[in-house]
Amino acid sequence: MLEIKQLSARVGGRDFLREINLHLPAGSLTALVGCNGCGKSTLLSCIGGTKAYRGEILLRGEMLHRLPLRERAKRMALLPQTLATPHITAEELVQLGRSPYVDIAHRFTAADTAAVHRAMETAGVAALADRFVDELSGGERQRAYLAMILAQETELLLLDEPTTHMDAACGAAFLQSLSTLRQQGKTILVVMHDLGEAARCADRMAVMDAGCVVYSGSREECLARGVLEQTLRVKRYEAEGRSFFAAME
Repeated sequence: MLEIKQLSARVGGRDFLREINLHLPAGSLTALVGCNGCGKSTLLSCIGGTKAYRGEILLRGEMLHRLPLRERAKRMALLPQTLATPHITAEELVQLGRSPYVDIAHRFTAADTAAVHRAMETAGVAALADRFVDELSGGERQRAYLAMILAQETELLLLDEPTTHMDAACGAAFLQSLSTLRQQGKTILVVMHDLGEAARCADRMAVMDAGCVVYSGSREECLARGVLEQTLRVKRYEAEGRSFFAAME
């Protein structure tokens, strides 16, 4: 579905990402994990088209940088880590997700309206439609932005640490919604900080270290080989059938 070949990128005059190869199969949820500063957000920026790179990124066999911006926005949606808080309603925010489809006069069709309402229901923010974005809690705002990118109706979703501003319960519910979206056919790449949650919700994992992808494959193989322990210097333990990770002493 998405194929990255020999991708490199420079930051601050030095090679920050080096010869990255990564494959995202259609209908997969891949957790992108690694230490702070290893290049996870930079990699998402390259895929999202906001950071220059060398190498190839192919979406269903087509070179991503050759696609017109509007066409790219119909195929791929990016939810960055840092989000604006405009003084517009949640519904107006979600409507922005239809920008690739509406005409120059921004006229909505019945299909556009239906897509917005469907996205808000899926993200669990239908009840917040008339609330202003800058008055929402961090978790509510993240869900509103998820609804916005769902309204784009793309097959590929890129999310950069989407649960950062959520409490544990909200974060778990958010990640469960991502698992549901995967089961509905979405392909998802999500940068995650919580390794335990990554091991629970993702079916694939990509592990980065010092600007390189050192592992990409199934969650089961990643855990069986101890990739997270070796790369991130953490200790894994099991409780109630789940994996948890703690920093090594």
